[in-house]
Amino acid sequence: MRLLPSQKLFFGLKIDSKMREGLGSTTPGNRHYFDDPNSPYLRVLPNGDEQWIGKLVEGGLAPGEVEDIQRNVLSILNRIAPAARASAAAMRIFSVDESPAILNSPGYTPRGSNDYGDS
Repeated sequence: MRLLPSQKLFFGLKIDSKMREGLGSTTPGNRHYFDDPNSPYLRVLPNGDEQWIGKLVEGGLAPGEVEDIQRNVLSILNRIAPAARASAAAMRIFSVDESPAILNSPGYTPRGSNDYGDS
């Protein structure tokens, strides 16, 4: 085993039907928080057949930064989709494979399709 300090981390929540509905009804002024594939705020990424929304950050975080990122993600989600169930207990942290192959994985929905569905 070895450490990969340059590996990015994703702090996110699975997009369920309630979250999908909330994201679909987001006002145009708030869509920039997650619609841009290079957004510094939130991104929608595939995980197998599921889609997740969250924040992409650099690896090698200090422990105190984890709670700050968690609060930031939940704050943005509560702003853009207040009716969705966004809780700290549902949040997960994943390492991210940035290779192009992930874009062709099952469950990936291209940006601009407005389909933030779960399976």
